[in-house]
Amino acid sequence: MDAVATKLRIWSLLSALLFVPATMAQQPLRLCTLEHWPPFVDRSALNGGFAVQVVDEALALANIPFSRHYVPWARAMQETRTGNCDVISELYFDPNRKDWADFSDAYGDLSMTLFAREDRNVSYQQLSDLKAYRIGLLRGANISPEFHRTDGLQLVPLNSVKQGLQLVYSGRLDAFVTGEKAIRFAMYQLQPQLTDIYRVLQPVRPTIHTNELFLGFNKRRAENREWRQRFNKALKQLKASGRYDEILREQHLALSASQ
Repeated sequence: MDAVATKLRIWSLLSALLFVPATMAQQPLRLCTLEHWPPFVDRSALNGGFAVQVVDEALALANIPFSRHYVPWARAMQETRTGNCDVISELYFDPNRKDWADFSDAYGDLSMTLFAREDRNVSYQQLSDLKAYRIGLLRGANISPEFHRTDGLQLVPLNSVKQGLQLVYSGRLDAFVTGEKAIRFAMYQLQPQLTDIYRVLQPVRPTIHTNELFLGFNKRRAENREWRQRFNKALKQLKASGRYDEILREQHLALSASQ
């Protein structure tokens, strides 16, 4: 009787394994991401930051199992190139990367934007017009090749986004430039002290430079092509449903306090 019971248990287990859904049978997608890049990646922030939340929700909507690995940028690139990671997030498009990466649709952007007091009437048509203004930027920041090639700009290196916005708010600088989402998040953090900051500080258009953010799927793993397609479909659903805009508001990255 014990032998019969043992055989029945084995057959039951084998039968169950045969009918495991495909998504459960697959090895989880191995996702490499930056260690820390506020407000896009920040493990101390709500849901890990904007980029993490958008990617996580799109992958969940696409029913893609995954594991996330926080590693330094150079290692994330290397691990994905060699196939130790299936996909890298927070990736800019570069034609040279197409040798090893299939790019998803863009799920975010890093827009280098000037912010200034609205009453200062800061404006420009070409980068050389900015010579008239004292502009703060993060120490060592790379705004764009064209921006840094422009002679005569009055640039003031600073240590933080909040410091730059405070100096612009007080009138000690004409403008501050960095990624627009980082500025929006810093404005949210400063609002308890500077209650009218959303009214006083405004973006100066046009944006100086924009890099879109993609997932880069390693081409070595056969399932990655299907997973990229499913991610793209889920991302479209997030945007069409309004959920993407909700995430922007949840992450305090909307342009005004009321948005």
